[in-house]
Amino acid sequence: MARKGSGGSGRQGSRVPATYVPDDMLMAVSEALKPLDRIAVEMEAKWGAGRLPRLVSPELAARFGSAQDKLNAAIRLNDAEAVAQRAAVLIRGWEALDKAAHELGGQTVPLRSVGVKWEGKSFVICWDRGDVDKVAAMNDAPENVVTVHELLTAWKAMRDRVSGIDATKRAFPGAEVVRAALKPGGDDVPF
Repeated sequence: MARKGSGGSGRQGSRVPATYVPDDMLMAVSEALKPLDRIAVEMEAKWGAGRLPRLVSPELAARFGSAQDKLNAAIRLNDAEAVAQRAAVLIRGWEALDKAAHELGGQTVPLRSVGVKWEGKSFVICWDRGDVDKVAAMNDAPENVVTVHELLTAWKAMRDRVSGIDATKRAFPGAEVVRAALKPGGDDVPF
């Protein structure tokens, strides 16, 4: 399935149009979350998705988790003022985690790698194959460390087996594949 690209917030790995607000969420709540989303994406790209709280003291990680819980409660209540306040606290929390991880000697992911969260799981995408071993060693899920080359190899295999992708992307520039499934019983992995 393909959807027209929209430049959305990318929260939790989903692409949501910038003007879209779920029926049960106030626009003010959605807007209050955008600065927080920006810093969260920056920090997860720098340190790896879901990794930064594990690099700091348990007390700081717990305070950060508590702040996230309070933000989520405010979001559930659709309380725009509380969401804005809690989002500001979490922005300072991300900055505190970043500073503490640096002070403790934590290693960021290589510059040409990026940490992302997709379908609730943390991944690191490495541009250079030479960075994979280093990144995998610092990752709790080394199977989720992939190279751009691996992703493009999988993309080519999918395009070869699923008709219509190229035609759709030509007809709708900026279209995005948001769901794909291959028929069971495909070829074995060639290695």
